[in-house]
Amino acid sequence: MSDVRVNADQQEEGEQQQNLVKAPVKRPLGLLITTYGCLFVGSIASSLLAKYYFVHGGSSRWVSTWVQSAGFPLLLGLIYFPRFVFRTTKRRPFTRFTHRHLLFSVVIGLILGFNNFLFSWGTSYLPVSTSSLLLSTQLIFTLILSVIIVKQKVTFSNLNCVVLLTLSSVLLALGSSQDKPAGLTKTKYFIGFLSTIGAGLLFALYLPVTERVYRSVYCYAMVMEMQLVMEFSATVFATIGVVVYGDAFGGVKIVSTVLCIWGFSSYVYGIYVKMKKDEEKEEEEEEGHTGMKTVEDGGELELEMGKIKNDVAAADERV
Repeated sequence: MSDVRVNADQQEEGEQQQNLVKAPVKRPLGLLITTYGCLFVGSIASSLLAKYYFVHGGSSRWVSTWVQSAGFPLLLGLIYFPRFVFRTTKRRPFTRFTHRHLLFSVVIGLILGFNNFLFSWGTSYLPVSTSSLLLSTQLIFTLILSVIIVKQKVTFSNLNCVVLLTLSSVLLALGSSQDKPAGLTKTKYFIGFLSTIGAGLLFALYLPVTERVYRSVYCYAMVMEMQLVMEFSATVFATIGVVVYGDAFGGVKIVSTVLCIWGFSSYVYGIYVKMKKDEEKEEEEEEGHTGMKTVEDGGELELEMGKIKNDVAAADERV
């Protein structure tokens, strides 16, 4: 009896996980439009704000890199509020967040941090229109890397997009003398040109790699948890760059940043230890509960067998 119940519980858990992994067939149109709108506004705003910083006296590319990922603590609300504030889920944060997930998140975060640096470097030299057009070439790299990494099928529309974007990049390179800002040398212009192309390449690598990693993720909360680690890693990368290359980052700011990173790491580690203890406690309780059920089932079985034996004996006496 206990084995049947355990198997039933395992089957139910497997079905729930399968339902979480399986993507919905129909997605709400309003949600998709809102998501695309936020991405559209965010991408435009990031380019304009980055260029505004450099046009109005900003000179630190590492600071520009740092602010692109420094807002990662905001993700803590999306991770912990559903569990501890809204009580909309029973899943504890970072449940089933394995060392493999952590490793991939850190590596992808470092790639993302370097991508942010290349974006800042290109934006500091190029006009917004030129850098935006060059960043659109990431679609070329995304198509190629998606075919290699996630085995995406190539269609005519995809190839057409690649050809047109390649031609646009070639035209921008040939017409660079007319678009070059006043006072900017040709060498710096092409450094910005290549940096922006490199940013598009790295972001194109980020998309299919992240998609492949997300195949082992079974809920929205785990996506947010991986994003938190990625953005944290990117911020650490930018912070190291700010410190090493001597930008306006005094001793007080260095100590403050170290304390912030230390405090955040301690907080996450404390949560991880607490989760491990809770899991061990639950496992012990489940084992004890299962053992009690086994004893009870065995006792009931013995009682039933005793009743059967008594009934058989009574029948024999009658005969």
